[in-house]
Amino acid sequence: MQYRILHEQDLPALEGFLSTHSSSTMFLRNNLRAAGMGRRSHPLSADYYAAINAKGAICAVIAHMRAGNILVQGGGDGILSVGVGAGTDTGVSNDALANAQSLPAIDPPMAALAAFCQSRLDGRITGVLGPSAAVQIVQHAFGLQSDGFTINHDETLYSLSLSDLQLPIHPLGDSYQVEDAARMDRATLLRWMRQYEIEALGAEETPALDGRVASRVVNALEDRCWWVLFVDGQPVSLTGFNARLPDAVQVGPVWTPPAYRNMGYARFLVGRSLLAARARGVKQAVLFANNPAACRAYEALGFTAIGQYRLSQLRKPVVLADQLPAM
Repeated sequence: MQYRILHEQDLPALEGFLSTHSSSTMFLRNNLRAAGMGRRSHPLSADYYAAINAKGAICAVIAHMRAGNILVQGGGDGILSVGVGAGTDTGVSNDALANAQSLPAIDPPMAALAAFCQSRLDGRITGVLGPSAAVQIVQHAFGLQSDGFTINHDETLYSLSLSDLQLPIHPLGDSYQVEDAARMDRATLLRWMRQYEIEALGAEETPALDGRVASRVVNALEDRCWWVLFVDGQPVSLTGFNARLPDAVQVGPVWTPPAYRNMGYARFLVGRSLLAARARGVKQAVLFANNPAACRAYEALGFTAIGQYRLSQLRKPVVLADQLPAM
């Protein structure tokens, strides 16, 4: 097994590997489509590291995003060769390999890749996201302690073939209006997303939160990927796509203020947004959730649970080089 950073010529192999795990790699594939590889000035750019087996196939990936998040995918064989020659050095020290052997034995390539990256990642880390087992392996390898996170839990990963979309029937649905989020009062939109960050993502009320929320709102409005449901002229729910490909979308965020919950608004809005996506040729939708009421709403739309996806965000960014013992 070889472990190394990937380069532009490896892009077809990386895309091929990620496509074999289509439901859990929407962020990775969306970012690659937007930023490619090596465009460090792009906000969605990343350094991609991979475990590559003796046949030259990628079998685990760790991506360090420019903004600080780590996105991971392991488990399974790649389908395209990246041209690893026989006898190539693995690039992992004996100490790192020993550490990898102490990691959960769920995914040995991911464990060894995490050990390889532990002394090589530059820049800050703000969180780790991906399939639960792979995320926990990386957290362990990087020495990220559970009490250092504002959020660190599994959510159910759901998938839906949009041909099986079950649209909710609401007696007043014909009077509802679904609008681009740009039509919503900006101050209200900012307040909603601030509440969403705190409730759903465990954000702490720090001076940086308002800036992060404002940036997120601006980007979403520019991308035209958020929609709002209006009832009697009042905004009551918001949904969007946080990753988009020609044939698939990932639903998020979904937010309904407490005063408007348990009225079927979010389910109605998500259903209409997916119906519009289907009309544009999108075939699949994925999302992750851990709220029981939300899960029931998504299952009513036809979504099926297929796994566990872990979200983790650190209270304070860390730099791995600062955690290494002095030589």
